This record gives sequence, structure tokens and C-alpha cells, in this order.
Amino acid sequence: PEFLVNYFSRMPPETALECLTDLMKHNRQNLQVVVQVAIKYHEAIGAAKIVKMFESFGSNEGVFYFLGAILSSSQDPKVHFKYIQ
Repeated sequence: PEFLVNYFSRMPPETALECLTDLMKHNRQNLQVVVQVAIKYHEAIGAAKIVKMFESFGSNEGVFYFLGAILSSSQDPKVHFKYIQ
């Protein structure tokens, strides 16, 4: 997974989000890799877009792991609220 996580650094944010969506769409077992990529590149992609992507698949687990990891470094009140929710 490390190669895959690093590969995302070469992509524009919109393309990265599309790839994350495809990974979730085709195999729910990709959740761990998708969360790792989302955590590493959330500032470029946008936390709200990533949360929306996880929610579109009904993946509360993905939202929880993602937000839990970025919570301490985020100043966005929406991120804190969503994590509490």
C-alpha cells in the first residue's frame, strides 16, 4: 500500500478523489488504503469532499477513521462537528 499512497502525490486532487471513489466502489476491502491516502492528502483534496465520498458508500467506518486521524491538526469546525456526530 505504501507505493499506492505515494503514487497519489503525483495526481491532481480531482483525479485522486475519483481514484479513491473507484477503489471504494470496486472493493470495500480497500477501505484501509483509501483512508491512508485520504489522511495524507486531505489538505489538497478537501476533507469535506472525502467525507462526502465515504458517506456516498455508507462507510461510517471510513468517516470515523479519517476524521479521527485529522482531527488534531484540523481547524475546520465542520470536521470537528462531523466527528462528534
